[in-house]
Amino acid sequence: MLSDAAMTPTAVAGVEVVARRGAAKAPPEVELGEAEIDALGAYDIGEAVDRITAVRGLGAGPVVVINGRRVLNAADYMGFPPDALDRVEILRPEAAGLYGADPSRRLVNLVLKRRYDSRDARFSDARPTAGGRSALAADARRAFIAGDDTRQFGARASRDSALRAGERDAYRRDHPGDDAVTLRPASRTFGANLSFNRALGDWTTSLGVNGRAQADRSTARQGAGMVDSCRRLRNLALTAGAGGELAGWSVRLGVDGQLSEAVLSGVSDTASASRSIAASLGADRRLLDLPAGPVQANLSGRASRTVSVVETGGKETRRDGDTADLQFGLAAPLARASPDKRLGDVVLSLGASRRQASGTGGGAGMTAGLSWTPLPKLRLNGAWSRAADNPTNAQRFDPVVSGEPMLVFDFRTGQAVRILPILGGNPALVSQEADRVSLGVSTGPLTRWTASAAIAFEAAVTRDGVGVLPALTPAVEAAFPERFQRDGEGRLVGLDQRPINIRSDRSRMLSSNLGFGPPFETAGTSLRVSLSHAWRLESVMVIREGLPAMDRLAGDGGGAPRHELAATLDGRRGRWSVNATARWRQAYRIRRDVGHDGPDDLRLAAFAGLDLKLGFLQRLPGRTGAGRADLKLVLEVENLFDARPRARLGDGRPAPAYGRDDQDPLGRVVRITAAGRF
Repeated sequence: MLSDAAMTPTAVAGVEVVARRGAAKAPPEVELGEAEIDALGAYDIGEAVDRITAVRGLGAGPVVVINGRRVLNAADYMGFPPDALDRVEILRPEAAGLYGADPSRRLVNLVLKRRYDSRDARFSDARPTAGGRSALAADARRAFIAGDDTRQFGARASRDSALRAGERDAYRRDHPGDDAVTLRPASRTFGANLSFNRALGDWTTSLGVNGRAQADRSTARQGAGMVDSCRRLRNLALTAGAGGELAGWSVRLGVDGQLSEAVLSGVSDTASASRSIAASLGADRRLLDLPAGPVQANLSGRASRTVSVVETGGKETRRDGDTADLQFGLAAPLARASPDKRLGDVVLSLGASRRQASGTGGGAGMTAGLSWTPLPKLRLNGAWSRAADNPTNAQRFDPVVSGEPMLVFDFRTGQAVRILPILGGNPALVSQEADRVSLGVSTGPLTRWTASAAIAFEAAVTRDGVGVLPALTPAVEAAFPERFQRDGEGRLVGLDQRPINIRSDRSRMLSSNLGFGPPFETAGTSLRVSLSHAWRLESVMVIREGLPAMDRLAGDGGGAPRHELAATLDGRRGRWSVNATARWRQAYRIRRDVGHDGPDDLRLAAFAGLDLKLGFLQRLPGRTGAGRADLKLVLEVENLFDARPRARLGDGRPAPAYGRDDQDPLGRVVRITAAGRF
């Protein structure tokens, strides 16, 4: 962690001050060194960023910059081992505007080591303690860094055996005759990725390729008999680009393409394919200098074309889609902290956007953000945005597939039904409009325990937002009758869970995070504890025009818990590491009928779970160097106390679809992983 002295500029005669390598455009709020990064227990940088996001309460999807700069594709670096990082910086809130991002989002700066070279592999075996299934996975990779030149190659394969109903006694008792039904499908997956980044003079070029193939098999009941289903998915993605200085601008140019195919057989025979290509441009520069600092301008644009073809029953349907997106942003420092000016740092961010998509319309958007640091350890920020967002290509054109078998509670019949949901894209989606306001305050790190705390309020109103069907109540079925498939007796036999437009959604939430870690004098020892709380103040939606509003907190539209808590612990001492995540969700109700409680409602019990991971590092003879452990053994237990979702009906009767093995037939899962470096 940087001290205040380390952050304060000092003028010394005859000394030239050189910027710290990888420094970002804004100071870090928190900095993680090698010991803290290693304590996260992650296998790659992507997993480490996810853990940091959860532990530090950064919200969903922080923006990632590499060595203080925006790059064309940050995903190129996510497969590197975590010890390829020199440090991780969580930047102050004003960094979002400086990098042209939404002011409400946080930024993480990943600073890579100057030189790095590794070859490693891992193998894992996971099994539920109740038996019935095994999950094997293998992964190998090669990573290399030499200044701005990087290379990374990875390959992975996995095989999961099917879990059948006959292997769960409680399920067999509650669902006689379904022994052959698969509660979890058999699955085989293979994937590989390759990325290059190379410096050519003042420019850097990049190339990335990612491929994945998956095959799933499952058995489901159909009428009085059983039917076997097979799903085969293939995906190939390519990105290429270059970045450098041009006419005073820092420029990023890129092109990316994707091919996706899906073939379904069994319940229905469907073949679908999607291909897309896109070009993007990003640029930023200093426009002018104000007394408090330079004004930063950011410009970005993206244009794409997607073609989707679906063949069912010999009939082929083709859909094309074009999208264009242009954004412009300014970040201006209004005040800068100094001994004679006590206002502190103030940064204003402004942005505008224009979006257009064939078939969905488009629109304009605006953003504004204000960040104020009145004291070195106290930060306040606010953000407002109004935007018209097009559905993503994935939401519109993903191949149509059947998902994993799922057990649902059908409110219309009061029955539990196991179905194969239909997943994929929905070309009929239209653009959504959203207004958001957020306010936040954070402080820290304070004292030798590096304590930090943050609290944030967010309110949002969305029109035609993209979502999925809520609970299967009569009101939802009346609004989307085409999404429900029933047999002659009214039994639910199919459900289309592709995305839909929800007419309006209004929400307000208060979230908080507290983190601390005791100081240790011993090198290689660290501990960090984090506590977070989410408090939903309002959640109301209208699924279609003319229908009544649904108050989720009262139980309408699928319900929602008012309070959720989470706690994490990441620790390391010598060759040992421990990671734990605990979570709790308040009990809540799902109403059958909008507006009032009834005897056929679902009352979900409070739920608490704990995941635990223990790791041991062993250096083998002949290897030296920090972070070069040759062997790592990890014991991971998901759902340590074997907790299962529980529910009763409104009048106290046992709820169908909520027996012990209904919602979570796996329960406690133990995974053993061996990872080696060679």
